[in-house]
Amino acid sequence: MKKIAVIVPIYKEISYLEEISLQQCFKVLSKSYPIFCVKPNSLNLNTKYSFNNFISFDDAYFRDIAGYNKLMLSGEFYEAFLDYEYILIHQLDAFVFKDDLTLWCEKNIDYVGAPWLRHKYPDVIKAVKNRILSYIHRKFDIKEKNTLAPTDLQREYKVGNGGLSLRRTQLFYDLTQRFQEKIKEYSLSPAANFNEDVFWSIEVNRKKTNLKIPSYKEAVYFAFEVPVDRAFELTNNSLPFGCHAWNKNLEVWRPIFKDFGYAV
Repeated sequence: MKKIAVIVPIYKEISYLEEISLQQCFKVLSKSYPIFCVKPNSLNLNTKYSFNNFISFDDAYFRDIAGYNKLMLSGEFYEAFLDYEYILIHQLDAFVFKDDLTLWCEKNIDYVGAPWLRHKYPDVIKAVKNRILSYIHRKFDIKEKNTLAPTDLQREYKVGNGGLSLRRTQLFYDLTQRFQEKIKEYSLSPAANFNEDVFWSIEVNRKKTNLKIPSYKEAVYFAFEVPVDRAFELTNNSLPFGCHAWNKNLEVWRPIFKDFGYAV
């Protein structure tokens, strides 16, 4: 079995910032791993990048976030990459700083993405209280009263965001078959806490461990999202493998990206 494939979802013409993401992806990863473009059937993509292959899925999967969530929760998607032990999902709001992919695969984990961090609590009592509340909310699947979506506390300090994420392909495919009823529930709701990465990070491990996922203290070396200053604090100011949603924090990332040769 082959080890790793990099998957870049593209659903429209690429913007300036997305071009930076894609350029860096090929610069860092293309020498060691195949890079596949996942796209809608109807999109004829003119690109200067040498993707190993273009894999098309139904246009409905790319119309909005709800459609993309359905794709990432479908057996059809993971079945297309069963030749590879792992796939790296690399959306075009991700950026990789260095090639640590093989090192992360050697950790024998099943899933990792940027952890959902928060700023430090004002005191130890508040921190302990929220940790207990977060556990209770996850254990008993506490919902928001107005949306009936999982509470934000369920995600606190859990791992992790799906925009730049490493996934064990066969296991993800198997779980799409086992969790079809829950996947249907997630697919029918537009609420953010029903997104596909919440399903993989929290839902599949709610009753027992189905996916081996590292702690937030380890996963922060895989990727940052927000808050970036808290992430840097946890890594002693060292850069991770990559980051996600950097386009929403340009003031923070601009001087760092400049060191990599990009003006943002």
